[in-house]
Amino acid sequence: MALLASGCAGGVTGQAPASADLSGISEDARLHALLPDAIRNSGRVVVGTNAPYPPFESFRSESDQEFIGLDIDLGKAVGKVLGIDFDFRQQPFDGLIPGVQAAKYDLVMAGMVDTPDRQKVIDFVDYGVLVPALVVSKKKAMGFRDTMSLCGHRVGGQTGTTTVDDIAEDTRACAAAGKPGIELQTYPIFSQSLLALSSGKVDAVISNSALSGYSVERQGANGPLEIEKKFDFGAKRDILGIGVSKKRQGLAGAIQGALRRLKADGSYRRILGHYGMADYGLNDYAINGASKRRQR
Repeated sequence: MALLASGCAGGVTGQAPASADLSGISEDARLHALLPDAIRNSGRVVVGTNAPYPPFESFRSESDQEFIGLDIDLGKAVGKVLGIDFDFRQQPFDGLIPGVQAAKYDLVMAGMVDTPDRQKVIDFVDYGVLVPALVVSKKKAMGFRDTMSLCGHRVGGQTGTTTVDDIAEDTRACAAAGKPGIELQTYPIFSQSLLALSSGKVDAVISNSALSGYSVERQGANGPLEIEKKFDFGAKRDILGIGVSKKRQGLAGAIQGALRRLKADGSYRRILGHYGMADYGLNDYAINGASKRRQR
């Protein structure tokens, strides 16, 4: 897995402007021809997403439910190359893959991680990489340094994500070491897990570096939460992927080609950089490239 080199500092800082610059992106007739007939004829793909999950997807405001975010802009850019529209629809995270299986959606773009288990039911076109992060309270120093130090503590995670499976594995490791297990508490929306942390209902929250960094930064310097920078997850990395229905033959290859085109003209890096994620890009976009199960 090759990361895209960047001179920009890693991490996600502040709230980015509403959308990236997508000007200058043109249709590629060769890639358009690779699309399944049904999609080429309809001129669109229906995409399941799960907002709010910044910086990947959010609503413009409480009163304006228009989608914005990295996944939204990247989808629109891929759509411009393919000559089709990306029609995003809101869906609880744990219903996204079932929605693809039921032909409700053609794609999933929701900060979702490519995993071998998920590859059994949908395909992935990989487009980014992240590392996990631990969010803790500034007021309650717990001294967490590795997963074993979480044994016996309450940890929050988002429902339907592979964070839940990872914590279950860590709990078994705790038991094997003669320690109490991790008490997992799940929430349907990531922001709810942070509220639980702020109110003392959990001792830590595990997610990925982009989402956690973005959320902590937005609370301001005097906010109650922080990233535990001394926590060691080892060499774990998360490969982000666009989930594609296996019933849409040729669609994954067309999207892969579109991402390569966007990389060549600089649009891919510009979109990632707009959301503070220039350091999380890939040099190429494998189909089903993940070999390990990880975060969301």
